Amino acid sequence: MKKLLTIIIASLSFLNAQTHIVPEGFSGFTVSFKHDQNVDFFGEGKFLRDSYSNAIGLGYVYNGIFGIDLGYGYSLNDKKDIYTFSTEEGASTSEDENFNFVENFRSENSNVGDKTFSFGLTYYLNESQTLFSSNLPLNLSIGARYGTKNYTSNALDFLNQDFYGKFYAFEFGAYKEIETNASFYMIPRLKLSVSSEKNIYNSPDAVVDGSSGIIDTDSFKVQSTYFEIALPFILNNTSAGQPFIEPSIANKFGTTHLGLRFGFLF
Repeated sequence: MKKLLTIIIASLSFLNAQTHIVPEGFSGFTVSFKHDQNVDFFGEGKFLRDSYSNAIGLGYVYNGIFGIDLGYGYSLNDKKDIYTFSTEEGASTSEDENFNFVENFRSENSNVGDKTFSFGLTYYLNESQTLFSSNLPLNLSIGARYGTKNYTSNALDFLNQDFYGKFYAFEFGAYKEIETNASFYMIPRLKLSVSSEKNIYNSPDAVVDGSSGIIDTDSFKVQSTYFEIALPFILNNTSAGQPFIEPSIANKFGTTHLGLRFGFLF
């Protein structure tokens, strides 16, 4: 029973792979909701930035070895007070009429919405695994994810631009159970996530092919790596399953994010 309390699912926001922390031999479902807030510890602006993300996830773990999950997330990126754009007429600060199609577009444009659908797979290597001759000092996980993205903003609407993308990501996690005398367990965890995006938009010189209706497009790739530290608390069984709560801190796209996840195991 104690081992059943060591389950938790980890982050799903900002296009990244999802890690399940599971005990040996466990089979069951996980469901969660997470809110992630962009913060500024050392800048001159306000501490809580306007950027945030929300994510929901549903997963299934088989025999404590293999996991599969589906996820949906929405994030809003607005990280500056003033944005600058290069136009044919020169520099402009009109954020509702211009858009910077650059690798760090999340930081260089105002109020960029990001809707993400994704599918993930995870393999678990618990401390008492049989792959190696001796036990491991930590539980480990390796995950992969593939998904699609759709971006929105007032400027994209004004420019009549379609801006979308696809991505894949790899995640490596490590976690360790800490026993307590209370009615919950703590499982500190670390996560490294490496992702690659390909983002596509209409070419500035796009011409519709009258015979096929195809519009010329341009694209650019974004490579990103981030670390996350989390401290989940897993409560005892209830009639609705095993509830958990997980605060976290992460460095994503060069900025700091504080997260809070709620979920159930059943």
